[in-house]
Amino acid sequence: MIVARTALLTGVLALAAGMTPAVRAQTSTSELWPEVDVYWQPAVHQRTMLELSASTEQEGPKREATVGLYQDYLRLPDGYFRGGFRYTFSTRDASYRESRVVGEATFAAYSPPFARFVSRSRIELRYVNGAYSYRLRERIHVQRWSLAPKGPWWAPYGTVEAYYDSRYNTIARLGGRVGTELRVRGPISSDVYVARQSNSRGEPHNVNALGLTLRLNY
Repeated sequence: MIVARTALLTGVLALAAGMTPAVRAQTSTSELWPEVDVYWQPAVHQRTMLELSASTEQEGPKREATVGLYQDYLRLPDGYFRGGFRYTFSTRDASYRESRVVGEATFAAYSPPFARFVSRSRIELRYVNGAYSYRLRERIHVQRWSLAPKGPWWAPYGTVEAYYDSRYNTIARLGGRVGTELRVRGPISSDVYVARQSNSRGEPHNVNALGLTLRLNY
């Protein structure tokens, strides 16, 4: 794991330094990424999540939808472990089909009362149109946390993420988000953000998106 994380960080620097003008000149696409996440927490240290989303991690030039189911093992407020499965498919034809097994660990590396600095390591075992590959992802998440014990609150954040893809044996994607989580009322909260996704391999090369996530907690 240490070797993989070192390779990810090295690849990020190499990709940022070595991007050619031709890549930068690629035309960007703009999209809307809607998502609904349903959380059910039957015990203190367990949580189940259902994900329904559209193109939140663009993998091809056509519109995609995702259904995912995950199980979390919580060690709050320090972090949690997650395992699950998600299925992504093209909504217009059969050009893209992906089955993905997911495992990840999320930890708060620094967490004073008003903010948190979170590191997430994730491995994805993928079957893309029947072909096996894997992907390693490392994400840094910085967020200003609300001190309000109840009622509406907002928590702005920023993330940076690197994707190592075994199909190309390199960092194939860099992604970033800036947004805020909003607690609306009772079990309802939301996440509104703008995202940028830059791909050095595959299509599309650049994606700009407005993300809208509705979260229901039970």
